[in-house]
Amino acid sequence: MLSLRQKSKPTRTTFILLGFVLALLATAAIRPAAGLAAPPEPAEAPQLVFDPGSHDFGLRPLNWGSDQTTFQLRNTGSEAFQIGSPEISGPGSGAFSAGNSNCYGSFLQPGEACYAQIYFGPYDAVEYTAQFKVNVGAYSFTADLAGTGGRAVFMPASNPTDFGVAKVGSAGTIREITISNTGNMPGGMFIAVIAGGAIGSFQILDENCTGVELAPAATCTLQVRFQPASEGVKKATLGLFGENEGPTPIVLTGVGGAPDPAPSADVAATAAAPAALQRSKAGKRKRKPAVRRHRRQHAGVQSARLVLRAP
Repeated sequence: MLSLRQKSKPTRTTFILLGFVLALLATAAIRPAAGLAAPPEPAEAPQLVFDPGSHDFGLRPLNWGSDQTTFQLRNTGSEAFQIGSPEISGPGSGAFSAGNSNCYGSFLQPGEACYAQIYFGPYDAVEYTAQFKVNVGAYSFTADLAGTGGRAVFMPASNPTDFGVAKVGSAGTIREITISNTGNMPGGMFIAVIAGGAIGSFQILDENCTGVELAPAATCTLQVRFQPASEGVKKATLGLFGENEGPTPIVLTGVGGAPDPAPSADVAATAAAPAALQRSKAGKRKRKPAVRRHRRQHAGVQSARLVLRAP
């Protein structure tokens, strides 16, 4: 007969069976919990409509700040849903940005709407396209964006403009410089000045560029004279200052030639002799009528004397 203190030791098989039972219980407990945590599938896909469906900002000048428009986002479905974060994508997305909005993170009930502002600020004179996208769960809704950067570009027909050689002290050389607006929007210039370098050797004689708005592909002209103040290579800059852009520099170049030599004393005397001779002849021609009048008067006196002597 066994003593009450004697107990049988668990065998290795017992431990294996016990672990298997615990694993089965744990699996049974996890499956119901995982089933309860899975989100229910929506009964209907969300319906979100943009108003307007797209927006073209048109031609916008550079460096004039941003233009903005406002989109309305309306829930046209039958269930409420939450609006996710916005996104602007596409090749020209860098020129667009999202502004104020009461949409993101809010729940839209059926028929409700929210708004979102979009800004356009072009940084180059090109066309931009992008998409304004809003996510609702796994669904995405987009509106197309477009805009063009505008800029007036003033280009001279030739740069630099060469005036060639002009003698010091001469009337100089005149060149007509044509300016074209090669940009995609109208623009004007408020001043044209010659600055830098040999400014005393170049002068603006006439122009029809400043104060006039030039449409794209339109032209204007400036008349500039090169009259060198001294010999040697001369160089200056003609600056055209636009309303919204920096100056358009036009390089002016020319060479001052040696002046004509001054006439010597003998040459001056020789040149002066014919003139003196001409003046002398003219004086003689002027005196002849006076001599003739004197002779006629003397003949009259002699005739009167002969009359008085007659018996």
